[in-house]
Amino acid sequence: MAVSAEIGRLVDQGNYLMPDINICQNDLANPTEQIVTKIFVHYLRAFGFRLEPPYRIGCDLANSSREARIFLIKVCRQVERILHITFPNKTYTYVDILNPAVKKTLSILSCLFNYLAYYKMFKKNVLVPVEEDIKLKNSLTAEVKAKIQQLQQCKQKTQESEVAIDQLKKELQDTEAKLLPIKKSCIEKSNALELLDQQQTELDKRIDHWEQLVVKDDQVNELREKIKSSSSHIESCKAELASKEQVANEHCRIIETSQQIVTALEKATAVIPLSKLEDYKESSKKLEAIEKQEHTLRTNYQERRQDVEAKKQELSLCDQQYEVMKQKHDVENEKLQKELEKLKVDCEKRDKGLEDLNNRLLEIDQKNSEQEKLHAIFCEQLSDALGEYWQLSST
Repeated sequence: MAVSAEIGRLVDQGNYLMPDINICQNDLANPTEQIVTKIFVHYLRAFGFRLEPPYRIGCDLANSSREARIFLIKVCRQVERILHITFPNKTYTYVDILNPAVKKTLSILSCLFNYLAYYKMFKKNVLVPVEEDIKLKNSLTAEVKAKIQQLQQCKQKTQESEVAIDQLKKELQDTEAKLLPIKKSCIEKSNALELLDQQQTELDKRIDHWEQLVVKDDQVNELREKIKSSSSHIESCKAELASKEQVANEHCRIIETSQQIVTALEKATAVIPLSKLEDYKESSKKLEAIEKQEHTLRTNYQERRQDVEAKKQELSLCDQQYEVMKQKHDVENEKLQKELEKLKVDCEKRDKGLEDLNNRLLEIDQKNSEQEKLHAIFCEQLSDALGEYWQLSST
């Protein structure tokens, strides 16, 4: 009798809470897997769960497919989670829905219907603050995600700035590397110019030496005086020969030969001695050769000097360009460093804001946990109150 009264109470309660369920006493007096599944599906839909069974409820194909078995397992798990809100020790398994027992089914449905009644009576008072907290949590979560995205963008900009700084440093190094061979070439040109100066100095010394070796006009006059003195001495010799001609007739041929030689000597020595003449000719030839070489060297020296001056101007222009590029790079580097410092400060501020948001989220989670505990207490009190109410109504 008590079981039939309990069945009648649950049927009335179920049809009242879920008008489209259409259950009767015979359904709960002889529960089957199809009936229990139908009740659970309507019950979960009353809470807003979206359940679409992979088969038509009421047919005998519930266990014929893997999808149907998975669906029933999910329904059992969800029902058990709802039971654990107010009755943590109660269990409901896949076997209980395949082979439903009358007493256990009635006990489970009684708990579930009482909880649904409490939910419909107090859902505005209980769920509105929870929904507001959930909305606040969602908004804060969205804000945290936006802040995280902004932080990532700032980090990306920071990375791009660092890459730009590295690129500028690399370009500066490349410019310095390009200037090194130019400076080295200028140093080599300067060394070559110094070497040419040394060679020119040596040539000037050699020219002075050769000029010292060349016979001057006063020396020629001295030679001519010597030649004249020699001629006078020859004339005296002639006179002496003439005086001795009578004495040494036997030496006439020798004297004549000597006379011819003296005549030739007079003609040859009328200008300059043979030895000095040869020396003068050789000195003149060497002087001409040196003058030609000096002209060539002076021309090469002027060309190389002009080339060195052009290289110096080019080096000066490169130095100016280097200083301009260096100043430009320094300005850009300083600008990027300031932007980087600013981004770091923004990142620190955003990290602090994220920490504050996380603290607020923790406070909201703590409030939610406190409300869930309060909700559990309300459920327990309502269950006790509704149980007494239904017992009085049945009597």
